[in-house]
Amino acid sequence: MQLFLMRHSIAEAQVTTDSDRQLTPEGVTKVDALAEILVQGGFSPGVIVHSPLIRSLQTAMAFSRLLPEIPIVELAEVTYAKWSLLQVLGSCGWKDPLVIGHNPSISILASKLADEDKPLLFHTCSFAHFEVDALPPQKSSLVRWFQNPPSQF
Repeated sequence: MQLFLMRHSIAEAQVTTDSDRQLTPEGVTKVDALAEILVQGGFSPGVIVHSPLIRSLQTAMAFSRLLPEIPIVELAEVTYAKWSLLQVLGSCGWKDPLVIGHNPSISILASKLADEDKPLLFHTCSFAHFEVDALPPQKSSLVRWFQNPPSQF
């Protein structure tokens, strides 16, 4: 089974509340480029799961536009992603989820999955692909890691 973790793209500076922050034009361009490159390379998650925050939804929509047949789901647990999020994903029966979240929790979760001594630093629009045995996983391995895409492509 595959598990994909991503941090939302570049968001505007603090506005009235953190939950109101939207992607900047640069953030939209960056996530659109990443989504296109990944989809052209055969990327096709089973479900796109995002937090209730606008910037996470907007990041998810970049993938949804290219993969309209893939369900897109808002899940509050993504906002502060912990190991329990993986239990929720597993209990929903979703296969190969793309989870679009926030720092620092998405970075901490990815580091735990990768069994890294030092944290995987998720800049905006960072993307990690894991091979897992189940959700929640007993075994996992990092397959692909794009710390600051799409400039790496």
